Amino acid sequence: MNRDPYKYVSQIYQHLMRSINYADWARYLYTIFSNYNIKDDTALELSSGNCMLANQMNKFFGKIFVSDLSIKMLKQKSCDGIDKICCDMNYLPFKRKFSFIYSTFDSINYLDDLEKLFQFFKSMKSVIDKKGVFVFDVSLENNSLKHVRELNRKGIANGIKYSQHSDYDKKNKIHTNLFKIKLSDNSIIEETHTQKIFEFYDYFEAIEDAGLFVSECYNAFSFEDADPQSERAQFIVKHGTG
Repeated sequence: MNRDPYKYVSQIYQHLMRSINYADWARYLYTIFSNYNIKDDTALELSSGNCMLANQMNKFFGKIFVSDLSIKMLKQKSCDGIDKICCDMNYLPFKRKFSFIYSTFDSINYLDDLEKLFQFFKSMKSVIDKKGVFVFDVSLENNSLKHVRELNRKGIANGIKYSQHSDYDKKNKIHTNLFKIKLSDNSIIEETHTQKIFEFYDYFEAIEDAGLFVSECYNAFSFEDADPQSERAQFIVKHGTG
């Protein structure tokens, strides 16, 4: 039996995210892009995962590049036909600059301390065009506090039994999701995902320390200003000399 946990966890994630409207999400991001009157319609996606969002973004942009740390993610069929780069987003390898860069699904929350957060934005500065923008979303503490209980769940996806145990450590600001997958031979595969829930203003400080600045910060999927009480925030970041 194939015991590669990635294969099964990937199927579970696709099942759990089946209700996401990628088309609406892409339109939201494109509206942000349009608000900045950017001429270059080439975009770079960080932590692209299975490229479901990139396939929708392709409808709005002349060229899409996707990147992810996992080569297995980039080899999925849903990523076919898209230019792919396997890399660590904290050390981006690009020599060229991009006018529109985006990251979604709380990917930034996987950076687990302030030093890594700063290093990430420092790396971003080297690839953002001086007139371009970087767009990303994050999960804030109220999102964990509100939804942690409902993320404790179990079910069946593609004939695979799974359970998800979610916990938020308020003292250390760590949100953990433990997935247990039961295979047909009754063996169990486990995978743990941890996210750092930074304070709202930690992002502003790390961004400014890296030589960038926050042009706008909205409640996610809206154009209303975010604040420390928001559940999720959408940041639009520009080059410090922009």
